[in-house]
Amino acid sequence: MKKSFISGLWLAVVSVVLFGCASGVSIDSDHKAGVNFSDLKTYRWHEKSSEAKDYHGNDILDGRIHTAVDKELQAKGFSMVDGASADFSVNYSVTTQEKTDIRSYDTYSGMSPGFAMGYGRAGYRYGYSIGYSSAPEVRTVHYEEGTFVIDVVDGNDKLVWRGSAEGRLKKNLTVEEKRQQIKDVVAKVLVNFPPEPAK
Repeated sequence: MKKSFISGLWLAVVSVVLFGCASGVSIDSDHKAGVNFSDLKTYRWHEKSSEAKDYHGNDILDGRIHTAVDKELQAKGFSMVDGASADFSVNYSVTTQEKTDIRSYDTYSGMSPGFAMGYGRAGYRYGYSIGYSSAPEVRTVHYEEGTFVIDVVDGNDKLVWRGSAEGRLKKNLTVEEKRQQIKDVVAKVLVNFPPEPAK
């Protein structure tokens, strides 16, 4: 019970932040060679193991993703069916990873510890010289990066297509923003499914 609660709480956090990066996500896809995707007409949701069910413990997030994926697939002409008669099954996963971004900036702050003034002779003249050097300011930012993956599996339970979205996570989204961002990310991931036939 405690494990399920922690898993559900973790995904609740992911649901708040993952899809806040829809406008800046990196999209990628890959597929198995030799598959005739034009033969695929019907689909079903892949059956999750007990471990996977625990991982997808956030019913709110799970429902939003299912709805968004169903809408995109059906708009492409695929029909959802029950049981093993489906041509393919679809599944998704959500993961996060801690990241660190280290950057240096020239501050040019004028009267800094590098400020210097001098008086000297150059040839037959005397004069003052003023200058400064400003060491770069180093900033370290810790953030989370999220990855959202959609898998398409054939009737033999073999992966034939995978699409993914990866980006920096954003917090403090409203409920409506979360719903819209999920729709946007799912649409971006599935834009290359089915893949174009090889020429």
